[in-house]
Amino acid sequence: MSMEEEVLRELKEAFGDKIFEHKIQKMRVYVKVPIDSYSDVIKYLVLSKGMYHLETITGIEVKDGIEIMAHLGTGLCISVRTTIGKETPKAPSICDLIPGAEFYEREIHELLGVVFEAHPNLKRFVLPDDWPEGVYPLRRSFESKHNAPLREGFE
Repeated sequence: MSMEEEVLRELKEAFGDKIFEHKIQKMRVYVKVPIDSYSDVIKYLVLSKGMYHLETITGIEVKDGIEIMAHLGTGLCISVRTTIGKETPKAPSICDLIPGAEFYEREIHELLGVVFEAHPNLKRFVLPDDWPEGVYPLRRSFESKHNAPLREGFE
């Protein structure tokens, strides 16, 4: 059994049907979990597997919401994906588990409007101080002065 298969087996044993999608690529395992299991899976990986290195957290607007994906590990990477609603996008912060998550979560908050609950500091990070509140430049609804809508044609 490969290292990737072993980690996936352990996650399935620990979380059962909460791991409702998965994919293995060389040295990378992707799992998709519901939002209420997102921080629990990351906590398991940090405490039980020693995967405390956070490569990055990515966020993207998808058809049915906003997807957040935390990428943990060195060598072998585990990517934990979850999707939240666009109307009131909230997710648990993982800063208490991995302090380096603070800047990634602030960036996703600012660019996509996700509120990371229990985050220690969600103040502005990358956008200018005069950027309008409630306008998120990575959302499909964002319109630039130069073209309307910025991401037209992408689904």
